[in-house]
Amino acid sequence: MCYPIIDQDKTGKNIYKLCKKKGITVNKIREFMNFACNQTIYRWFHGQALPSLDNFYALSVLLDVSVERLLVDDRGITTVPDKEECLFMYRERLQIYQECLHAA
Repeated sequence: MCYPIIDQDKTGKNIYKLCKKKGITVNKIREFMNFACNQTIYRWFHGQALPSLDNFYALSVLLDVSVERLLVDDRGITTVPDKEECLFMYRERLQIYQECLHAA
């Protein structure tokens, strides 16, 4: 397995596509994220920059998708866990959380 690398250009296009599909405008993103101007968002869309982790998370909340759904790797693959994988991850996190509670 090769080390995965985020494709900045394709990720930007994917974010743009998801925004367009959901009817989310650049101005709505700017207002939601409390940015002073739209330039940062346009830089994401054009693949000139990637959002910070906090901004990726905020975008995922605004677009109602997982952060993984926003990302495209260097092979052009958008990583979206299927239902079974999501259920497994949920159970695994719940088990870790319960172990932490018992250890405290």
